[in-house]
Amino acid sequence: MLRLPQSRGHEMKKIIAALTVVSMAGCASFQEGPKSRETELRKFEPVAGKTSLYVCRESALLVARGVSSVVFVDNEPIGTVKPNTFVHALLEPGKHGVLLRHDGLGSGAGGFMTFDTKPGDVKFLWVGVTGKGFGVLTIDNFDTEADAKLCVSGATYSIKAP
Repeated sequence: MLRLPQSRGHEMKKIIAALTVVSMAGCASFQEGPKSRETELRKFEPVAGKTSLYVCRESALLVARGVSSVVFVDNEPIGTVKPNTFVHALLEPGKHGVLLRHDGLGSGAGGFMTFDTKPGDVKFLWVGVTGKGFGVLTIDNFDTEADAKLCVSGATYSIKAP
């Protein structure tokens, strides 16, 4: 086993600790939404003439746990998701694009997808790590509506920070 001299080993520990802190502390502003609004959103009621969009990030075990992602819909930020949080937006029916912008160690653009909606739609999008937790942080559709509602029901509501 290779051993570093005592002073070098101590310096390396400091560097590793600093990198860990930097990777876990994000630059994206996160702000919890009002609990009363969170309760209303969990009813998943359609809004006449609009599309109700939920973007929910699942809990993370370890990979990308310290990474926050700003969710952009049609190039406008709607909020920041970190593990076990969701954002919501009311949209005009039609074609939309969603982009994730990550902070932390894996900073930069993340997943992107487009979707079409009709008036009264309730649309759910999943944010998580692909490859059973060993891939990349991205955005996609939930496997089932029940999975989507479970994610939102157990998550904290996030709003766009001022």
